[in-house]
Amino acid sequence: MRFLIPVHRWLGALLCLFFAMWFLSGAVLIYHPFPSLSESERLAHSASIDLSRIVISPLRAIESSGIELPARLRVIDVDGEPAYIVHSHKDSLKVIGVETGKELPPVTLEGARRIASQFFEQAPAEIIGPLDYDQWIVHQRFDAYRPFYRIHFDDLQHTVLYVSTRTGEVSQQTRRSERAWNYIGAVAHWIYPMILRQHWVLWDQVVWLLSFLGVVTTGVGLCIGVVRFRQARRSMRERALSPFSGWLRWHHLLGLVFGIIVFTWMLSGWLSMDHGRLFSMSSPTARQIQNFQGVSLSQVAKSIKPAALETLGEIKELEFLAVGRRPLVLAKGSETQLYTPVESYGFSSFILTKEEVVDAVKQVWFGFEILQIEEIKPDDSYGHLREGPFPKQTLRVGLDDPNQTWVHVDMQTGTIVSVMDHSRRIYRWLFNGLHSLDFPGLIERRPLWDVVMFTLLTLGFLFSLTGVVVGWKKVL
Repeated sequence: MRFLIPVHRWLGALLCLFFAMWFLSGAVLIYHPFPSLSESERLAHSASIDLSRIVISPLRAIESSGIELPARLRVIDVDGEPAYIVHSHKDSLKVIGVETGKELPPVTLEGARRIASQFFEQAPAEIIGPLDYDQWIVHQRFDAYRPFYRIHFDDLQHTVLYVSTRTGEVSQQTRRSERAWNYIGAVAHWIYPMILRQHWVLWDQVVWLLSFLGVVTTGVGLCIGVVRFRQARRSMRERALSPFSGWLRWHHLLGLVFGIIVFTWMLSGWLSMDHGRLFSMSSPTARQIQNFQGVSLSQVAKSIKPAALETLGEIKELEFLAVGRRPLVLAKGSETQLYTPVESYGFSSFILTKEEVVDAVKQVWFGFEILQIEEIKPDDSYGHLREGPFPKQTLRVGLDDPNQTWVHVDMQTGTIVSVMDHSRRIYRWLFNGLHSLDFPGLIERRPLWDVVMFTLLTLGFLFSLTGVVVGWKKVL
Protein backbone atom coordinates (compact mmCIF):
# COMPACT_ATOMS: atom_id res chain seq x y z
CA MET A 1 0.00 0.00 0.00
CA ARG A 2 2.92 2.35 0.68
CA PHE A 3 3.86 1.98 -2.98
CA LEU A 4 0.39 1.75 -4.54
CA ILE A 5 -1.13 4.85 -2.92
CA PRO A 6 1.46 7.36 -4.27
CA VAL A 7 1.35 5.65 -7.69
CA HIS A 8 -2.43 6.02 -7.83
CA ARG A 9 -2.32 9.56 -6.44
CA TRP A 10 0.19 10.95 -8.94
CA LEU A 11 -1.01 9.02 -11.98
CA GLY A 12 -4.56 10.06 -11.10
CA ALA A 13 -3.56 13.71 -10.85
CA LEU A 14 -1.90 13.41 -14.26
CA LEU A 15 -4.69 11.51 -16.01
CA CYS A 16 -7.93 12.58 -14.32
CA LEU A 17 -8.63 15.25 -16.94
CA PHE A 18 -8.00 12.72 -19.70
CA PHE A 19 -10.48 10.34 -18.04
CA ALA A 20 -13.18 13.01 -17.94
CA MET A 21 -12.43 14.00 -21.54
CA TRP A 22 -12.61 10.37 -22.74
CA PHE A 23 -16.04 9.81 -21.19
CA LEU A 24 -17.48 13.08 -22.48
CA SER A 25 -16.03 12.77 -25.99
CA GLY A 26 -17.06 9.10 -26.13
CA ALA A 27 -20.69 10.15 -25.74
CA VAL A 28 -20.31 12.64 -28.60
CA LEU A 29 -18.54 10.10 -30.81
CA ILE A 30 -21.50 7.70 -30.66
CA TYR A 31 -23.68 10.04 -32.73
CA HIS A 32 -21.05 12.06 -34.57
CA PRO A 33 -18.44 9.72 -36.05
CA PHE A 34 -15.34 11.00 -37.78
CA PRO A 35 -16.22 12.47 -41.20
CA SER A 36 -15.81 10.13 -44.14
CA LEU A 37 -16.80 9.81 -47.77
CA SER A 38 -18.30 6.40 -48.45
CA GLU A 39 -17.26 4.36 -51.48
CA SER A 40 -20.80 4.35 -52.84
CA GLU A 41 -21.15 8.15 -52.50
CA ARG A 42 -17.75 8.75 -54.09
CA LEU A 43 -18.58 6.55 -57.08
CA ALA A 44 -22.08 8.00 -57.47
CA HIS A 45 -20.67 11.51 -58.02
CA SER A 46 -17.50 10.61 -59.92
CA ALA A 47 -17.13 11.04 -63.67
CA SER A 48 -17.49 8.04 -65.98
CA ILE A 49 -14.44 6.75 -67.85
CA ASP A 50 -14.26 7.26 -71.63
CA LEU A 51 -13.13 3.70 -72.31
CA SER A 52 -12.85 4.36 -76.07
CA ARG A 53 -9.71 6.44 -75.38
CA ILE A 54 -7.75 3.53 -73.88
CA VAL A 55 -4.81 2.82 -76.19
CA ILE A 56 -2.12 1.70 -73.76
CA SER A 57 -2.45 -1.85 -72.41
CA PRO A 58 -2.58 -2.46 -68.65
CA LEU A 59 0.74 -4.30 -68.90
CA ARG A 60 2.45 -1.33 -70.55
CA ALA A 61 1.02 0.96 -67.86
CA ILE A 62 2.66 -1.19 -65.18
CA GLU A 63 5.95 -1.16 -67.07
CA SER A 64 5.78 2.61 -67.54
CA SER A 65 5.14 3.14 -63.82
CA GLY A 66 8.41 1.49 -62.82
CA ILE A 67 6.58 -0.44 -60.07
CA GLU A 68 7.68 -4.06 -60.53
CA LEU A 69 5.13 -5.76 -58.25
CA PRO A 70 2.09 -3.46 -57.99
CA ALA A 71 -0.38 -3.94 -55.18
CA ARG A 72 -3.36 -2.59 -57.17
CA LEU A 73 -4.10 -1.50 -60.73
CA ARG A 74 -7.10 0.71 -61.49
CA VAL A 75 -8.53 2.89 -64.26
CA ILE A 76 -10.34 6.12 -63.37
CA ASP A 77 -11.15 9.49 -64.92
CA VAL A 78 -8.68 12.24 -63.96
CA ASP A 79 -10.15 15.63 -64.85
CA GLY A 80 -11.62 14.35 -68.11
CA GLU A 81 -8.67 12.11 -69.02
CA PRO A 82 -8.75 8.34 -68.36
CA ALA A 83 -5.69 7.08 -66.49
CA TYR A 84 -4.22 3.94 -64.98
CA ILE A 85 -3.51 4.20 -61.24
CA VAL A 86 -0.66 1.85 -60.34
CA HIS A 87 -0.32 1.35 -56.58
CA SER A 88 2.83 0.05 -54.90
CA HIS A 89 3.03 -1.84 -51.61
CA LYS A 90 4.68 1.22 -50.00
CA ASP A 91 1.77 3.69 -49.98
CA SER A 92 2.80 5.32 -53.24
CA LEU A 93 1.27 5.37 -56.71
CA LYS A 94 1.84 6.45 -60.30
CA VAL A 95 -0.78 7.93 -62.64
CA ILE A 96 -0.26 6.76 -66.24
CA GLY A 97 -2.18 8.23 -69.18
CA VAL A 98 -4.14 5.64 -71.19
CA GLU A 99 -3.25 7.31 -74.51
CA THR A 100 0.43 8.12 -74.09
CA GLY A 101 1.70 5.69 -71.46
CA LYS A 102 3.40 8.61 -69.71
CA GLU A 103 2.97 9.77 -66.13
CA LEU A 104 0.37 12.51 -65.88
CA PRO A 105 1.25 15.80 -64.16
CA PRO A 106 -0.43 16.77 -60.87
CA VAL A 107 -3.96 18.12 -61.05
CA THR A 108 -3.96 21.90 -61.30
CA LEU A 109 -6.07 24.28 -59.23
CA GLU A 110 -8.40 24.82 -62.18
CA GLY A 111 -8.62 21.07 -62.68
CA ALA A 112 -9.55 20.62 -59.03
CA ARG A 113 -12.21 23.31 -59.46
CA ARG A 114 -13.75 21.41 -62.40
CA ILE A 115 -13.63 18.08 -60.55
CA ALA A 116 -15.25 19.51 -57.41
CA SER A 117 -17.91 21.40 -59.39
CA GLN A 118 -18.89 18.23 -61.25
CA PHE A 119 -18.84 16.17 -58.06
CA PHE A 120 -20.90 18.58 -55.94
CA GLU A 121 -22.91 20.12 -58.80
CA GLN A 122 -22.10 23.61 -57.54
CA ALA A 123 -19.29 26.10 -58.13
CA PRO A 124 -16.76 26.32 -55.26
CA ALA A 125 -16.54 29.46 -53.14
CA GLU A 126 -12.88 29.04 -52.22
CA ILE A 127 -9.97 26.69 -52.98
CA ILE A 128 -7.01 26.32 -50.62
CA GLY A 129 -3.85 24.39 -51.33
CA PRO A 130 -2.25 22.21 -52.32
CA LEU A 131 -1.71 21.16 -48.70
CA ASP A 132 -0.23 17.96 -47.29
CA TYR A 133 -2.16 17.75 -44.04
CA ASP A 134 -5.42 18.93 -42.58
CA GLN A 135 -7.35 17.78 -39.50
CA TRP A 136 -9.74 15.75 -41.66
CA ILE A 137 -7.18 14.07 -43.95
CA VAL A 138 -4.59 13.25 -41.30
CA HIS A 139 -5.02 9.45 -41.46
CA GLN A 140 -2.26 7.46 -43.16
CA ARG A 141 -4.71 6.04 -45.72
CA PHE A 142 -4.49 9.43 -47.44
CA ASP A 143 -0.69 9.32 -47.71
CA ALA A 144 -0.44 8.04 -51.29
CA TYR A 145 -2.82 10.77 -52.50
CA ARG A 146 -1.16 13.82 -50.92
CA PRO A 147 -1.16 16.77 -51.36
CA PHE A 148 -4.81 17.86 -51.58
CA TYR A 149 -6.83 20.86 -52.60
CA ARG A 150 -9.32 21.87 -49.90
CA ILE A 151 -12.41 23.13 -51.68
CA HIS A 152 -15.10 25.10 -49.83
CA PHE A 153 -18.74 25.54 -50.89
CA ASP A 154 -21.32 28.13 -49.86
CA ASP A 155 -24.12 25.62 -49.29
CA LEU A 156 -26.16 25.52 -46.08
CA GLN A 157 -23.94 22.78 -44.62
CA HIS A 158 -20.67 24.56 -45.48
CA THR A 159 -19.36 21.47 -47.26
CA VAL A 160 -15.65 20.99 -47.87
CA LEU A 161 -14.21 18.53 -50.40
CA TYR A 162 -10.63 17.30 -50.61
CA VAL A 163 -9.32 16.59 -54.12
CA SER A 164 -6.06 14.69 -54.55
CA THR A 165 -3.48 16.39 -56.73
CA ARG A 166 -2.15 12.94 -57.61
CA THR A 167 -5.28 11.20 -58.91
CA GLY A 168 -7.93 13.92 -59.02
CA GLU A 169 -10.18 11.79 -56.80
CA VAL A 170 -12.42 13.35 -54.18
CA SER A 171 -11.08 11.51 -51.14
CA GLN A 172 -12.85 13.23 -48.24
CA GLN A 173 -15.96 15.29 -47.54
CA THR A 174 -16.83 17.19 -44.37
CA ARG A 175 -19.65 19.46 -43.25
CA ARG A 176 -19.52 22.26 -40.68
CA SER A 177 -21.60 20.41 -38.08
CA GLU A 178 -19.41 17.32 -38.45
CA ARG A 179 -16.26 19.35 -37.98
CA ALA A 180 -17.62 21.16 -34.93
CA TRP A 181 -18.84 18.02 -33.17
CA ASN A 182 -15.69 16.08 -33.95
CA TYR A 183 -13.40 18.56 -32.26
CA ILE A 184 -15.08 17.57 -28.98
CA GLY A 185 -15.70 14.01 -30.17
CA ALA A 186 -13.18 12.02 -32.21
CA VAL A 187 -10.32 14.55 -32.08
CA ALA A 188 -10.47 14.69 -28.28
CA HIS A 189 -11.26 10.99 -27.76
CA TRP A 190 -8.48 9.69 -29.99
CA ILE A 191 -6.05 12.50 -29.03
CA TYR A 192 -6.12 13.29 -32.72
CA PRO A 193 -4.86 16.87 -33.22
CA MET A 194 -3.17 17.19 -36.58
CA ILE A 195 0.15 18.34 -35.14
CA LEU A 196 0.51 14.97 -33.37
CA ARG A 197 -1.50 12.61 -35.60
CA GLN A 198 0.42 13.40 -38.79
CA HIS A 199 3.40 11.62 -37.17
CA TRP A 200 1.85 8.16 -36.96
CA VAL A 201 4.60 6.43 -34.96
CA LEU A 202 4.79 9.22 -32.38
CA TRP A 203 0.99 9.41 -32.07
CA ASP A 204 0.77 5.63 -31.69
CA GLN A 205 3.34 5.59 -28.89
CA VAL A 206 1.90 8.60 -27.04
CA VAL A 207 -1.69 7.33 -27.02
CA TRP A 208 -0.60 3.76 -26.25
CA LEU A 209 1.36 5.00 -23.23
CA LEU A 210 -1.41 7.28 -21.96
CA SER A 211 -4.03 4.55 -22.24
CA PHE A 212 -1.70 2.02 -20.60
CA LEU A 213 -1.17 4.39 -17.69
CA GLY A 214 -4.95 4.70 -17.53
CA VAL A 215 -5.21 0.92 -17.12
CA VAL A 216 -2.57 0.98 -14.37
CA THR A 217 -4.26 3.87 -12.58
CA THR A 218 -7.70 2.26 -12.52
CA GLY A 219 -6.30 -1.17 -11.65
CA VAL A 220 -4.32 0.19 -8.71
CA GLY A 221 -7.28 2.32 -7.66
CA LEU A 222 -9.53 -0.74 -7.57
CA CYS A 223 -7.07 -2.57 -5.31
CA ILE A 224 -6.77 0.38 -2.93
CA GLY A 225 -10.52 0.94 -2.91
CA VAL A 226 -11.30 -2.65 -1.96
CA VAL A 227 -8.64 -2.68 0.77
CA ARG A 228 -9.93 0.57 2.28
CA PHE A 229 -13.51 -0.70 2.11
CA ARG A 230 -12.62 -3.88 4.00
CA GLN A 231 -10.64 -1.92 6.58
CA ALA A 232 -13.57 0.43 7.13
CA ARG A 233 -15.99 -2.47 7.61
CA ARG A 234 -13.72 -4.14 10.14
CA SER A 235 -12.48 -1.22 12.20
CA MET A 236 -15.30 1.33 12.33
CA ARG A 237 -18.22 0.92 14.70
CA GLU A 238 -20.80 2.01 12.17
CA ARG A 239 -19.43 -0.52 9.70
CA ALA A 240 -19.07 2.34 7.23
CA LEU A 241 -18.55 1.81 3.53
CA SER A 242 -15.67 4.26 3.38
CA PRO A 243 -13.19 5.70 5.87
CA PHE A 244 -12.97 8.97 3.91
CA SER A 245 -14.99 12.17 3.84
CA GLY A 246 -15.79 14.88 1.32
CA TRP A 247 -14.75 14.49 -2.30
CA LEU A 248 -12.46 11.58 -1.48
CA ARG A 249 -15.42 9.68 -0.03
CA TRP A 250 -17.42 10.20 -3.22
CA HIS A 251 -14.45 9.11 -5.29
CA HIS A 252 -14.05 5.98 -3.19
CA LEU A 253 -17.73 5.01 -3.22
CA LEU A 254 -18.18 5.63 -6.96
CA GLY A 255 -15.00 3.66 -7.56
CA LEU A 256 -16.32 0.71 -5.55
CA VAL A 257 -19.55 0.65 -7.58
CA PHE A 258 -18.29 1.70 -10.98
CA GLY A 259 -14.53 1.10 -10.87
CA ILE A 260 -14.65 -2.23 -12.70
CA ILE A 261 -16.54 -0.62 -15.62
CA VAL A 262 -14.00 2.21 -15.78
CA PHE A 263 -11.22 -0.39 -15.74
CA THR A 264 -12.75 -2.38 -18.63
CA TRP A 265 -13.16 0.82 -20.68
CA MET A 266 -9.55 1.82 -20.02
CA LEU A 267 -8.37 -1.70 -20.88
CA SER A 268 -10.37 -1.89 -24.10
CA GLY A 269 -9.32 1.65 -25.02
CA TRP A 270 -5.70 0.62 -24.58
CA LEU A 271 -6.32 -2.44 -26.76
CA SER A 272 -7.62 -0.16 -29.52
CA MET A 273 -3.98 0.91 -29.86
CA ASP A 274 -2.68 -2.66 -29.96
CA HIS A 275 -1.84 -2.64 -33.68
CA GLY A 276 -0.45 -6.17 -33.58
CA ARG A 277 1.50 -5.86 -30.32
CA LEU A 278 -0.46 -8.53 -28.42
CA PHE A 279 -3.16 -9.65 -30.83
CA SER A 280 -3.11 -10.52 -34.51
CA MET A 281 -4.23 -8.10 -37.20
CA SER A 282 -7.32 -8.67 -39.33
CA SER A 283 -5.92 -7.28 -42.59
CA PRO A 284 -4.46 -9.85 -45.00
CA THR A 285 -0.74 -9.53 -45.69
CA ALA A 286 0.61 -8.70 -49.13
CA ARG A 287 1.85 -12.30 -49.47
CA GLN A 288 -1.58 -13.71 -48.54
CA ILE A 289 -3.27 -11.49 -51.14
CA GLN A 290 -0.74 -12.51 -53.78
CA ASN A 291 -1.18 -16.23 -53.06
CA PHE A 292 -4.98 -15.85 -53.01
CA GLN A 293 -4.87 -14.25 -56.44
CA GLY A 294 -2.49 -16.94 -57.65
CA VAL A 295 -0.90 -14.73 -60.33
CA SER A 296 0.72 -11.31 -60.31
CA LEU A 297 -1.09 -8.23 -61.59
CA SER A 298 1.36 -8.16 -64.49
CA GLN A 299 0.16 -11.61 -65.50
CA VAL A 300 -3.45 -10.45 -65.17
CA ALA A 301 -2.63 -7.41 -67.32
CA LYS A 302 -1.22 -9.63 -70.08
CA SER A 303 -4.65 -11.18 -70.60
CA ILE A 304 -6.46 -7.83 -70.98
CA LYS A 305 -6.75 -6.22 -74.43
CA PRO A 306 -7.27 -2.43 -74.35
CA ALA A 307 -9.91 -2.52 -77.11
CA ALA A 308 -11.95 -5.07 -75.16
CA LEU A 309 -12.37 -2.69 -72.21
CA GLU A 310 -14.68 -0.49 -74.30
CA THR A 311 -17.30 -3.24 -74.26
CA LEU A 312 -17.88 -2.82 -70.50
CA GLY A 313 -20.21 0.19 -70.93
CA GLU A 314 -20.52 3.17 -68.58
CA ILE A 315 -18.07 2.62 -65.76
CA LYS A 316 -16.80 4.89 -62.98
CA GLU A 317 -13.79 2.76 -62.00
CA LEU A 318 -12.08 -0.43 -63.18
CA GLU A 319 -9.80 -2.61 -61.08
CA PHE A 320 -7.75 -5.57 -62.27
CA LEU A 321 -7.36 -8.56 -59.96
CA ALA A 322 -7.46 -12.35 -59.82
CA VAL A 323 -8.88 -15.16 -57.72
CA GLY A 324 -7.16 -18.52 -57.82
CA ARG A 325 -5.20 -17.70 -61.01
CA ARG A 326 -8.32 -16.51 -62.82
CA PRO A 327 -7.84 -12.95 -64.17
CA LEU A 328 -10.76 -10.64 -63.42
CA VAL A 329 -11.89 -7.08 -63.96
CA LEU A 330 -13.99 -5.39 -61.29
CA ALA A 331 -16.22 -2.75 -62.88
CA LYS A 332 -17.76 -0.16 -60.57
CA GLY A 333 -20.58 2.07 -61.72
CA SER A 334 -24.29 2.06 -60.95
CA GLU A 335 -23.60 -1.57 -60.04
CA THR A 336 -20.48 -3.53 -59.10
CA GLN A 337 -19.77 -6.45 -61.40
CA LEU A 338 -16.93 -8.90 -61.98
CA TYR A 339 -15.88 -9.78 -65.53
CA THR A 340 -13.44 -12.33 -66.88
CA PRO A 341 -11.60 -11.90 -70.20
CA VAL A 342 -12.76 -14.07 -73.08
CA GLU A 343 -10.54 -14.22 -76.18
CA SER A 344 -13.33 -14.27 -78.74
CA TYR A 345 -15.27 -11.15 -77.71
CA GLY A 346 -13.63 -9.37 -74.80
CA PHE A 347 -15.33 -10.01 -71.47
CA SER A 348 -18.13 -12.03 -69.98
CA SER A 349 -19.80 -11.34 -66.66
CA PHE A 350 -18.55 -13.57 -63.90
CA ILE A 351 -20.06 -14.80 -60.64
CA LEU A 352 -17.59 -16.09 -58.10
CA THR A 353 -18.48 -19.51 -56.66
CA LYS A 354 -17.79 -20.92 -53.22
CA GLU A 355 -15.67 -23.68 -54.77
CA GLU A 356 -13.40 -21.14 -56.47
CA VAL A 357 -12.98 -19.16 -53.26
CA VAL A 358 -12.14 -22.30 -51.28
CA ASP A 359 -9.57 -23.35 -53.88
CA ALA A 360 -7.95 -19.90 -53.69
CA VAL A 361 -7.90 -20.00 -49.87
CA LYS A 362 -6.19 -23.40 -50.02
CA GLN A 363 -3.38 -21.80 -52.04
CA VAL A 364 -2.74 -19.44 -49.13
CA TRP A 365 -3.15 -21.89 -46.27
CA PHE A 366 -1.72 -24.90 -48.07
CA GLY A 367 -2.19 -28.32 -46.48
CA PHE A 368 -4.92 -27.40 -43.99
CA GLU A 369 -8.39 -28.88 -44.03
CA ILE A 370 -11.46 -26.72 -44.57
CA LEU A 371 -13.73 -27.01 -41.52
CA GLN A 372 -16.56 -24.63 -42.45
CA ILE A 373 -17.93 -22.68 -45.39
CA GLU A 374 -20.78 -20.32 -44.63
CA GLU A 375 -22.27 -17.02 -45.70
CA ILE A 376 -22.18 -14.29 -43.08
CA LYS A 377 -25.64 -13.74 -41.63
CA PRO A 378 -27.00 -10.33 -40.52
CA ASP A 379 -26.80 -11.35 -36.84
CA ASP A 380 -23.24 -12.73 -37.00
CA SER A 381 -21.33 -11.67 -33.88
CA TYR A 382 -18.01 -11.37 -35.71
CA GLY A 383 -19.07 -10.12 -39.13
CA HIS A 384 -21.51 -7.36 -38.22
CA LEU A 385 -19.98 -5.10 -35.62
CA ARG A 386 -21.07 -1.62 -34.65
CA GLU A 387 -17.82 -0.15 -35.99
CA GLY A 388 -18.51 -1.54 -39.46
CA PRO A 389 -20.08 -4.70 -40.89
CA PHE A 390 -18.60 -6.94 -43.58
CA PRO A 391 -20.03 -6.57 -47.10
CA LYS A 392 -23.39 -8.29 -47.59
CA GLN A 393 -22.07 -11.12 -49.77
CA THR A 394 -19.23 -12.23 -47.50
CA LEU A 395 -18.20 -15.88 -47.30
CA ARG A 396 -16.45 -17.34 -44.26
CA VAL A 397 -13.97 -20.16 -44.82
CA GLY A 398 -12.79 -21.82 -41.58
CA LEU A 399 -9.49 -23.75 -41.45
CA ASP A 400 -8.03 -26.37 -39.14
CA ASP A 401 -4.64 -24.61 -38.94
CA PRO A 402 -3.04 -24.07 -35.49
CA ASN A 403 -4.52 -20.54 -35.30
CA GLN A 404 -8.08 -21.70 -36.16
CA THR A 405 -8.20 -19.10 -38.92
CA TRP A 406 -11.36 -17.74 -40.54
CA VAL A 407 -10.92 -16.15 -43.95
CA HIS A 408 -13.64 -13.72 -45.04
CA VAL A 409 -14.03 -13.06 -48.76
CA ASP A 410 -16.31 -10.53 -50.45
CA MET A 411 -18.00 -12.59 -53.16
CA GLN A 412 -18.99 -9.47 -55.11
CA THR A 413 -15.46 -8.09 -55.46
CA GLY A 414 -13.31 -11.20 -55.07
CA THR A 415 -11.19 -9.69 -52.28
CA ILE A 416 -10.23 -10.85 -48.79
CA VAL A 417 -11.87 -8.49 -46.31
CA SER A 418 -10.63 -10.07 -43.09
CA VAL A 419 -8.39 -12.79 -41.71
CA MET A 420 -9.65 -13.62 -38.24
CA ASP A 421 -7.77 -16.19 -36.18
CA HIS A 422 -8.36 -17.26 -32.57
CA SER A 423 -6.37 -14.29 -31.28
CA ARG A 424 -8.42 -11.83 -33.32
CA ARG A 425 -11.70 -13.35 -32.13
CA ILE A 426 -10.62 -12.84 -28.52
CA TYR A 427 -9.75 -9.25 -29.42
CA ARG A 428 -13.29 -8.79 -30.80
CA TRP A 429 -14.77 -9.36 -27.34
CA LEU A 430 -12.09 -7.53 -25.37
CA PHE A 431 -12.24 -4.44 -27.58
CA ASN A 432 -15.57 -4.26 -29.43
CA GLY A 433 -17.45 -5.97 -26.61
CA LEU A 434 -16.06 -4.02 -23.68
CA HIS A 435 -15.54 -0.66 -25.38
CA SER A 436 -18.77 -0.39 -27.40
CA LEU A 437 -20.92 -2.86 -25.43
CA ASP A 438 -21.15 -4.76 -28.72
CA PHE A 439 -22.81 -7.83 -27.22
CA PRO A 440 -25.57 -9.93 -28.82
CA GLY A 441 -28.92 -9.14 -27.26
CA LEU A 442 -27.95 -5.55 -26.50
CA ILE A 443 -26.29 -3.95 -29.52
CA GLU A 444 -29.29 -4.56 -31.80
CA ARG A 445 -31.81 -3.29 -29.23
CA ARG A 446 -31.91 0.45 -29.51
CA PRO A 447 -32.68 2.71 -27.71
CA LEU A 448 -31.91 0.24 -24.87
CA TRP A 449 -28.24 0.18 -25.89
CA ASP A 450 -28.19 4.01 -25.92
CA VAL A 451 -29.71 4.23 -22.44
CA VAL A 452 -27.18 1.76 -21.00
CA MET A 453 -24.25 3.48 -22.72
CA PHE A 454 -25.23 6.98 -21.62
CA THR A 455 -25.88 5.87 -18.06
CA LEU A 456 -22.47 4.26 -17.81
CA LEU A 457 -20.72 7.15 -19.57
CA THR A 458 -22.40 9.66 -17.25
CA LEU A 459 -21.34 7.73 -14.17
CA GLY A 460 -17.84 7.45 -15.59
CA PHE A 461 -17.71 11.19 -16.20
CA LEU A 462 -18.92 11.99 -12.68
CA PHE A 463 -16.42 9.55 -11.22
CA SER A 464 -13.67 11.22 -13.26
CA LEU A 465 -14.71 14.66 -11.96
CA THR A 466 -14.28 13.46 -8.38
CA GLY A 467 -10.82 12.28 -9.41
CA VAL A 468 -10.05 15.71 -10.86
CA VAL A 469 -10.94 17.43 -7.57
CA VAL A 470 -9.15 14.88 -5.37
CA GLY A 471 -6.09 14.69 -7.58
CA TRP A 472 -5.54 18.41 -7.89
CA LYS A 473 -6.16 19.00 -4.20
CA LYS A 474 -3.27 16.62 -3.52
CA VAL A 475 -1.04 18.33 -6.09
CA LEU A 476 -1.85 21.90 -5.01
